[in-house]
Amino acid sequence: MREQLGLLWELQRIDLNLKHIKEERDRFPKEMKRLEESQNIEKERIQKEKEKIELLEKERRKKEGHLNTEFEKIKRAESRMMEVKTNKEYQALLSEIEAIKEANSRKEEEILQVLEEIDELKKDLLKREKEMATHLEKIEAQRKLIQDKMVKGEGEWKRRMERREVLTKQIESSLFKLYNTLKEKRQGISVVRVKQETCQGCFVNIPPQMFIEVQKNNAIIRCPNCNRILYWEGDGETD
Repeated sequence: MREQLGLLWELQRIDLNLKHIKEERDRFPKEMKRLEESQNIEKERIQKEKEKIELLEKERRKKEGHLNTEFEKIKRAESRMMEVKTNKEYQALLSEIEAIKEANSRKEEEILQVLEEIDELKKDLLKREKEMATHLEKIEAQRKLIQDKMVKGEGEWKRRMERREVLTKQIESSLFKLYNTLKEKRQGISVVRVKQETCQGCFVNIPPQMFIEVQKNNAIIRCPNCNRILYWEGDGETD
C-alpha cells in the first residue's frame, strides 16, 4: 500500500500542476489582449496629438495665406497713392492702408501664438513618443515572456499528461475510483499532506493515534473532517 499511496500522491501533484497550467493557459489570452489594448491606447493618444498639431498647422497656413493677401492689398493701395489727385482721396487711402496694417499686426500676433502652441505641442509629442517607445518595448517584452510561458506550459502539459497516463495504469482501480470521487467533491484535491498533526486540506487536527498511523504510509487513512486521503511526507519537507 505504501507504493500505491506514493503513486496517488504523485498523481495528485500532477493534477494540481495540470490545473495550474490550464489556469495559466486560460489567463494568457486575456493578458495578451490587455497588452494589446494598452498598446492601442498609447498609439491613439499619439495620433490625437499629431492630429491636433496638424489642425494648428492648417490654421497657421490659412492665417498666413490671408496675411499675404492683405500685404498684397497694401502694395496695391500704396501704388494707387501716386495716382490720387486730391488730399481727401490721399487721406482716405492712407487710412485704408493703416487699417490693413493694424489688422495685419493682429494677425501676425495670432500666427506667433499658433506657432508657439505648435512648438510646445511638438516638444510634448517628442517626449510622448519617447515614452511610448519605452512603453511599447516593455509591452513587447511582456508579450515575449507570455509567449515563452505558453510554449513552456504546453511542453509541461504534454510531459505531465504522459506521466499521468502511466500512473493511472499503475494505481489500483478501486483506489483510482476513490481518488476521482474525492477529487470531484473536494475542489480537485483528493490526497493531502499531514503537517504537525494537521490535515493540510481542511487544516483540522487529526487524532494522535491516527497521526502515528499516517506517518507509516501503510494504509489508506482519510481525514475525519474533510474525508481526503492523508499522506505523510514529513514536517520538514515542502511541496
